[in-house]
Amino acid sequence: MIYTKKMRNEVDPDYLEEWLINNPDKVYKRSVETAISMIKNKKESESFIEFSWDNEIYSKIYMKRQDIPKAMDKAIEYFVNNELYEYAQMAKNAKDSMDKTTQ
Repeated sequence: MIYTKKMRNEVDPDYLEEWLINNPDKVYKRSVETAISMIKNKKESESFIEFSWDNEIYSKIYMKRQDIPKAMDKAIEYFVNNELYEYAQMAKNAKDSMDKTTQ
């Protein structure tokens, strides 16, 4: 994968929203990894980020196949705005691959 092998994040449940706001880099990079995996393995949905506290998972965020184009558009915008062009290209490639599989 491209960025993080760790999809589980140790976050106090009271600070989950704050964590998501403060870590867009991780969220967008994991969404691209997940999209690539889903396209490659022809999956309809997959968990892309998990949150745990005291060694217990309390929340998972899933991506559905139908969400990939919109998620990649958002990732591309984020990466371009932050001059992370390599990741923007990966997101575009994932979106293009998704488009080819639905034609």
